[in-house]
Amino acid sequence: MKRTTDEYDVAVIGGGLTGLTAAVYLARAGRSVLILEKERELGGLARTVNVNGALFNLGPHAMYEGGAALRILNELGCLPEGGYAMKGSLIGILKGGILEVPAGLTPEENQEWSSVMAGLRHVDTEPIRSVGVQAWAEKHIRFGRARLFFYAMCRQWSYCDDIRRLSAGYAIKQGQLAGQGVRYVEGGWQTVVDDLRRAALQAGAAIASGCGAEEIMIRDGRVHGLKLSDGAFVPVPSVIAAAGLEEACRLVRGSEQMSLGKWKSVSSPLYAACLDIALRRAPRPDRLFALGLDEPFYFSKHSGPVSLSDDGALVMHAMRYNGGDRERDPDADKQALTRLMDLLQPGWEREVVAIRYSPNVLVAHDARTASHNGAGPAPGHAVPEVSGLYVAGDWVGSEGRLADAGMASAKRAAEAVLARC
Repeated sequence: MKRTTDEYDVAVIGGGLTGLTAAVYLARAGRSVLILEKERELGGLARTVNVNGALFNLGPHAMYEGGAALRILNELGCLPEGGYAMKGSLIGILKGGILEVPAGLTPEENQEWSSVMAGLRHVDTEPIRSVGVQAWAEKHIRFGRARLFFYAMCRQWSYCDDIRRLSAGYAIKQGQLAGQGVRYVEGGWQTVVDDLRRAALQAGAAIASGCGAEEIMIRDGRVHGLKLSDGAFVPVPSVIAAAGLEEACRLVRGSEQMSLGKWKSVSSPLYAACLDIALRRAPRPDRLFALGLDEPFYFSKHSGPVSLSDDGALVMHAMRYNGGDRERDPDADKQALTRLMDLLQPGWEREVVAIRYSPNVLVAHDARTASHNGAGPAPGHAVPEVSGLYVAGDWVGSEGRLADAGMASAKRAAEAVLARC
């Protein structure tokens, strides 16, 4: 949609879940809002792509019951239809083989594993946000293989494979939310994007896709407009940057001397290699969920709780968590994920309906380390050096992960704009 006016109360940069959430709150409060998205399609990391009838999200996406995303979507009247994960037995991958819980563990290991997982809901996570996962586990988990399973669960909850640096309080809090239920979205995450887009438009927001921001214009310490990629200038007194920390820094001249630059210097973006697969049938339908114990792998079947294809094909995801390494050999990662599928679903290649490999994907803008008390690099939504400039995303604040963090910070940023004008 083209811009419908030349002046707005607020501009939101980024048309993903974060930006759309902020825009809905602002537009419903009566503010004139312009959403700018440099890509032709909205959604960002929440886009869903139809590949030969299969609906592929960008990696494994789900929402935690009790998390901010579902709470906010319910508040906005955009709660999606969905289903809950049925994981079955937990499978670990160790030294290239399968280690299944409980069959593969000793009675003593099983007893400790069950006790650890059952006890997580009672853990007070706030005092251990500055403690690393490894340090916490070495104190509370005696058996080495039980500890490996715990590390693998923390990696899944956080997308971070550095268990020494990852905040124990943060990771365990995510595990507590996951324990309340993991909801997959019917039809993929694009349905959430589309619902938020409709809500924003119905409230009066304008959306300009395929038109990015070139610079946030600042004068006398205040936002006074935006220079767009097509050369146009849009006067606006408030901007919410909801397109990632690196992009926010690029848009602000002199950002390296501001809090933005400091936040970027201490951030730890996370990357992954993702293999999305749709099969006519699963060769081993009992193998629904697996985690690497000595390598950072993830595997899960997402069809079943929800429909993710036009013809009943089963959608599965395999992932290698690559931490901060964005330069890994994509061919080597693809071969590793193929071997993982061979192990878990032998003969899967004969059943393929659709397949997509995505190397070096940005999956999170920060690793939530113990050194930062499990919080993102930006402690809050305001950029203190610039009046009228706000940020939102999974790198802002201390609440939640991915969609939870982005949507919670979007709501807070919108509330700050409303309080200002």
